[in-house]
Amino acid sequence: MRSRVTALVSIIVCAVVQAVPIRVATFNIGAHFTADGYPDYSLGDPSSPDHQNVALVLSRIDADVVALQEIASADVSGTPDDLDALAARLGYPYVYSAPVNADTPLAGPIDTSLRVAFLSRYPFLTTQVIRSPQGAKEITRLFPVIKVDVPGTTRDPVLISAHLKSGTTLADRYRRTVEMRRLTGYLASQGLTVDDNFMIMGDFNLSSSTKTFSTPPADLPVSFVLGSDIALPITYSTNPLSYFSSPKVTRLDPRQLNNSASTFQSGSVIDLFLVSPAIAGRPLGTEIYNSTLDVSNTAGLAKSGSPLPAGTSASASDHYAVFADFELDADFPNLDAALSASTILEGSADGTANLTVTLPASRTTALTVNVASDDPATASPVSATITILAGTKSATVAIRTVRNFIQDLQRSVTLTVSASGYDPDNVVLQVNDADEPYTFLAPGETINETFNGFIGTADPAPWTTTGGTWQGVDAGTSGAAGFHAYGTPTDSSLGFLPGEPTGVATTTLVNQSAKLLTALRISFTAEQWRAALGGTKDTLKTDLVIDGVARPVPELLFEASTSNSTGAIANGLSTAKSAVVMGLAIPSDASFGLRFTFTRGSGGGVLPADVFVNEIHYDNASDDTGEFVEVVVGPSFTGNLSNVSLVLYNGSDGKTYGTHVLSTFIAGDVTSAGYRVYSKLIPQIQNGDLDGLAVVVSGTVSQFISYEGSFDATNGPAMGMTSTDIGVKQSGNDPVGQSSLGLIGTGSVPANFTWTKFTGIAHSPGRPNSGQTFAIASLPSQGVAMDNLAVTFLADNDSDGIPDIMDPDDDNDGSLDVDELVFATDPFNAASKFAVDFSRSGASSVMLSFPTVTGRSYKVESSLNLSGWTVLSTYPGNETTRKVTLGINPLEKKRFYRVGVAAP
Repeated sequence: MRSRVTALVSIIVCAVVQAVPIRVATFNIGAHFTADGYPDYSLGDPSSPDHQNVALVLSRIDADVVALQEIASADVSGTPDDLDALAARLGYPYVYSAPVNADTPLAGPIDTSLRVAFLSRYPFLTTQVIRSPQGAKEITRLFPVIKVDVPGTTRDPVLISAHLKSGTTLADRYRRTVEMRRLTGYLASQGLTVDDNFMIMGDFNLSSSTKTFSTPPADLPVSFVLGSDIALPITYSTNPLSYFSSPKVTRLDPRQLNNSASTFQSGSVIDLFLVSPAIAGRPLGTEIYNSTLDVSNTAGLAKSGSPLPAGTSASASDHYAVFADFELDADFPNLDAALSASTILEGSADGTANLTVTLPASRTTALTVNVASDDPATASPVSATITILAGTKSATVAIRTVRNFIQDLQRSVTLTVSASGYDPDNVVLQVNDADEPYTFLAPGETINETFNGFIGTADPAPWTTTGGTWQGVDAGTSGAAGFHAYGTPTDSSLGFLPGEPTGVATTTLVNQSAKLLTALRISFTAEQWRAALGGTKDTLKTDLVIDGVARPVPELLFEASTSNSTGAIANGLSTAKSAVVMGLAIPSDASFGLRFTFTRGSGGGVLPADVFVNEIHYDNASDDTGEFVEVVVGPSFTGNLSNVSLVLYNGSDGKTYGTHVLSTFIAGDVTSAGYRVYSKLIPQIQNGDLDGLAVVVSGTVSQFISYEGSFDATNGPAMGMTSTDIGVKQSGNDPVGQSSLGLIGTGSVPANFTWTKFTGIAHSPGRPNSGQTFAIASLPSQGVAMDNLAVTFLADNDSDGIPDIMDPDDDNDGSLDVDELVFATDPFNAASKFAVDFSRSGASSVMLSFPTVTGRSYKVESSLNLSGWTVLSTYPGNETTRKVTLGINPLEKKRFYRVGVAAP
């Protein structure tokens, strides 16, 4: 037998009272299937390798109670059967196997070939199964329930083993949801509470993704019948705790000795231990047994005997056995955890959901409570501990959710609270995705995007990018071309440092309101995080994309500065951009795009203006022939060629021996990059030892080179300067017309090229040299970002394409809004309009009728020419229609009347 002095792999330590230990294990032993897909056997007869390896694993674990899944019908046939033989071999006198027959109509399992069983050292006080109610058939394999008589305690535990439907289809997930409803319903029906000792274990198969079923899926088996007590919709979740409300359970976190949580050899976690808070509040230890890691008796939980051969676990099953040490004793008081909101949007502000921990009674001393998340990458408390002060019963901590910028489904996060001397509690927080396409539900709504928390490793959903790869998050310090999350990991942006000519970021917005979308306000902060002094004038432009057609928004164009010092710009330079786009016609349920294009500018730097010697020929066999010098002028040189001269120097005394003005040279090629090539035949260029040339521009020496050595100039424009030896030379043996000296390579300035001797190659005066390419170096670019995006669906009551905030007549009834406010009519309702009725009331009179409202005063005026008006009468408003009779002068050909309204 194993020692009870253990090294626990996973431990929760609380105040210790009288302890009664129990070890429990769960093991899906893995069935063998025929070619037709039906289970043949699982355990096998006692002489089979499967039986022997399962026995070895269970013997090594040495649990008091073992739950086994995938026991095949063949394993429980015969006398004694294979399961009984295993129990006898391991010293388990008590065996209970869930039945496959139906005690009531349709109450049996759907799968009659596999079952779940318990082996126990202790007697069973009760045995039951969890099954469907009469008239229903839902459970794949019935769940056995046992209560064992553990010596030394009256708080005997209830154990439940489950083996839920496997698979990822809709029907599979639907069936698992129903099975979990039956499991939780059983706990409630038995009156079990968080203070009772109960354990639930087995193969839960909680894989795939969350799904809410409003109707049953179409691919259910014909034998499946849903109980009438379960009303749709029902929701499938991969978080087992989301199914439990009363009583709650605690999910344990067993690990292999290498800290892997995998319970299945493929790497998934499907075999679980769920226990009551009463058990979770006491000392406990857990382990996933993997014989590959079992190399001594000092690691992990205590075990019986010697380590097993490494391949034993893999030979026994495709699952790993999971086991745990528990203590049964007097109950602790309960912590109570409650959330202010059970569902929250990822990335919400801290405190959108708060977790409150409450004690059953106040204490005379403060209590530290631990708060833990099973998925801190999604949601976690802002502090891992909270303190309940003396004399108080509760404390609250804000929950922080993290936006992952990935379009995914709702995630379920378990938050567990624990404290010494108390039973733990947990709550499940549902975290909804915030990365679906941006949606307007009503006019007036604003969609905001700050990119906070974005770390720049992939496109931030719901955005897609082209033209570069993601380089991560930085504050302008990285010179890597591509997309950047400029800023900090908590306050980032969507940025681009050009490498490609353009980088494009696009997102989709959806009008899910019932109104036609005719106008938008688009605002954002254009930010420059990296500067390149004299670099490219990069731009950021904005387009709406409607039905595939781009509509530019020129008011939002941003051009980066080229005058900042090269490098990162502390905190970034921000420029607010905003524009109203009118005249749109985006109907309900239609989508449109918003596109930001980062473009590398072509200007912003100074093109080279260098003037330099590019090729020279001064010596050849026999008499020197065709001696020449070639000079290249850079594309941005705008000076007069007569101000440029080539001065020849004799290296023996450092003096000049000739000057040639560039305007006397013959113009040759002009390269595509704008470089001009000039050449001149210059007889009697000295053959060296120590001779040179100086290029002088407007009296300043821009180049002083020499061949066959270096020397100091003693007169002329280069006096006092030391020449630079080009490192190559001609000889008196070089063929006529070949083997000149010149620059090769690719570049834009002299330093980019290398001097060489063109051995055996013809001279090329007036043309770029063989192996030489003039190319303007790419100017460094600016790091630009878009942040704090706000897109507002501007209300347009009359759908005329002019938003209400800019429309003088919002209901298009011909009355200005400012006038309607005075009339006390509704400026958003064309039917609400102040109108005067004019009618004859006799041969010599007319009647004016107009509505009046309390708080307004009215006056009737007349005029003969529309320029001078006379007040005829005034009236206070009283919520009635005022009728005014006016006499007609038969001598007048015409008269005009009007009604004026005044507001206080």
